[in-house]
Amino acid sequence: MTGKDLFTRVAERLGTYQQQMIDMQRELVSRVAVGPNEGGPGEGEKAAFLSDLLRGWGLKVENFPAPDDRVAGGERPNLVAWVPGRRPEKIWVLSHLDVVPPGEEALWDYDPFTLRVDGDRLYGRGTEDNHQGIVISLMAVKALLDLDITPPRTLALALVSDEETGSQMGAAHLLREHPQLFGPEDLIIVPDAGNPDSTLIEVAEKSLLWLRLELQGKQCHASRPDLGRNSLRACAHVIVALEELAREFPLENPLFRPPASTFEPTKKEANVPNINTVPGLDVLYLDCRVLPEYDLAQVKERVRALGEEAARRFGVSLKVAPVQEQSGPPTAIEAPVVQALTRAIREVYGREAKPRGIGGGTVAAFFRQQGLPAAVWMTVTHTAHQPNEFCLLSNLLGDARVLAHVFLEEE
Repeated sequence: MTGKDLFTRVAERLGTYQQQMIDMQRELVSRVAVGPNEGGPGEGEKAAFLSDLLRGWGLKVENFPAPDDRVAGGERPNLVAWVPGRRPEKIWVLSHLDVVPPGEEALWDYDPFTLRVDGDRLYGRGTEDNHQGIVISLMAVKALLDLDITPPRTLALALVSDEETGSQMGAAHLLREHPQLFGPEDLIIVPDAGNPDSTLIEVAEKSLLWLRLELQGKQCHASRPDLGRNSLRACAHVIVALEELAREFPLENPLFRPPASTFEPTKKEANVPNINTVPGLDVLYLDCRVLPEYDLAQVKERVRALGEEAARRFGVSLKVAPVQEQSGPPTAIEAPVVQALTRAIREVYGREAKPRGIGGGTVAAFFRQQGLPAAVWMTVTHTAHQPNEFCLLSNLLGDARVLAHVFLEEE
């Protein structure tokens, strides 16, 4: 039987799995996997469900946990499920178990942790980010198992923790503590970003820099502001001063969208609990997505200088500390993983995919730092992290077929 005939059989088989895809999403959504950094229980319950499921399919499943005494059991799971191939070279598909919190639940039309099906849409926290990656990789493998097809390469499905808060207990932990798992001939696919028409293969990411800015003034009664130093007022002026960063780092790179570096104030910690007190301490965070042409050390220095100048006007001191830094070289457009995805997208969706860069951060950056080419791809609705997050059942089906095509290629 030719490779094309095999793929036709697998694609047809996947078409019978739509209810199973819905059922798997329902199980995943119901298992809350918010990390402890964000007040959640971690990924343990979801990992246990998936481990039992995959072992029930006859797969070998290994866990490479990262210690974390903030969660039950003291460990964050990192599962790898193996499908032996005819050759030892591997195709990796890395999906993440954790999800972000639902946010303001009043903005949801229903319980974020109960799946809601509305035609082609599957609503619930995590349905796209990143249950879609989990479902499409597992269903593509299930089709091969059900049809008793041995893939040319060994398949390795990684289900990792901690992606939403830095990956130090997830993908970074695997690379740091178990580097023998990965080889230079492996194809590494991360289904965690893309666009709605399936044509974006992410091969590069802007450098990620998260900064914590702490402003220290002096607390006092609001009726006597002359006795204090208002850190909130200084904070507002620091935020405005940091708009200068976009002018100081103006380069554009057409590989990325948006093409320029971005510097966004995001989270702010609570200060005083009452209205009639001038705050003496304020903390805010800056999310920087920096083109690879720039040195992050230079960016940090300019944040410090601009912020200190603005804060000094109010007698307020400023401390700047990195929360997360992540950078890496791009994956070459000619890399085998990029070309395999391009061929598969053409076959399944009838469209020509284009390698691009993104401002978001994925686990692919950790592999690129180690010289391991990785490509990020899936078909998205762009509702990740939003209220009423959803994925499309049709995307689950199509994307599973794309992965199956890659799994079956002899090259």
